[in-house]
Amino acid sequence: MTSTDSLPSDIYAIADVHGRADLLEAMLGYIAASHKQASKPIVIFLGDLIDRGPHSPKVLDQVALTLSLYPGSRLILGNHDFYLRELLRGTLTDQDATNWMDWGGVATVSAYSDSPVPDFKNIAADIRRTFPQHIDLLENALTFMEIGHYCFVHAGIRPGVLLAKQSEDDLRWIRAGFLDHVEAFDHVVIHGHTITQSLRPEIYPNRIALDTGAYRTGRLSAAVIRRGEFSHFVCTELMEAGAIQVSEWRPG
Repeated sequence: MTSTDSLPSDIYAIADVHGRADLLEAMLGYIAASHKQASKPIVIFLGDLIDRGPHSPKVLDQVALTLSLYPGSRLILGNHDFYLRELLRGTLTDQDATNWMDWGGVATVSAYSDSPVPDFKNIAADIRRTFPQHIDLLENALTFMEIGHYCFVHAGIRPGVLLAKQSEDDLRWIRAGFLDHVEAFDHVVIHGHTITQSLRPEIYPNRIALDTGAYRTGRLSAAVIRRGEFSHFVCTELMEAGAIQVSEWRPG
C-alpha cells in the first residue's frame, strides 16, 4: 500500500481529447492557474489525443509541453494514437489503415500533411520531417499507470487478469467484460475510450469514466485525485456564444 505522504498532491487525468486543442488549452490553463503557488501536479493523458477533431498536431504539441512542465506526467497510448504510431514506424497494416481512416483518421493526416490519402508513405515522411517530437511522444507512451489505489488506462482492463498480464489490445480497446463488470478490481480504474451515456463524467464503485465525447459535445473532462483520493471533476465546455467555460463539478 502506498503512503499518502508519498503521493503527488494533485493528479489530473484527462481523457479523449480527439483533436480539440481549444478545449485542452482551456483545461491546461486552468491547471496552471490552480498551481501557481502550489506544488506541481501530475497530468495523465488517457489517450486518443488525435482524430475526429480539427487540431490533432497542436494537441500533441500541447501534451508534449505539459509532460515537460510537470515531472511525472505521462501519456497513455489510446487506440487512435496507436494507429499514428504505427504509421510513423512504417508498420501500419492495410486493415488498420482502413479502420483508422473510417474512424476519424482523415482529419488527422489532413492536418499533418498535404499528401492525399492513401499516400501514407509520404504522409509519414511529412510528419517525421515536421514533427519529430511527436515520434518521441508516442514511442514513450505507456499502456497503463498505477498511482496509489488507482489504475490509469485508456479503455479498461480484463477482469481477473493481473495488470502486468493484461494484453495491450484489452487496455486500448476493451468494452464488453469491463464496462459491465460490477465487482471490485484491485484498483479503481480511471479510463476513457467509451463515451458516457450522460455525456458527463461518471463514477462507479470500481471505475471512473471520463470520455465525454469532446469532439462532438464540446465537453472535455478531467478527474482530479487529491492526496490520493478522488476530489472532483473539471470540465471545459464550448458555449453557444463560442467562449469556453471551465467549471469544477462534484457529483451530488
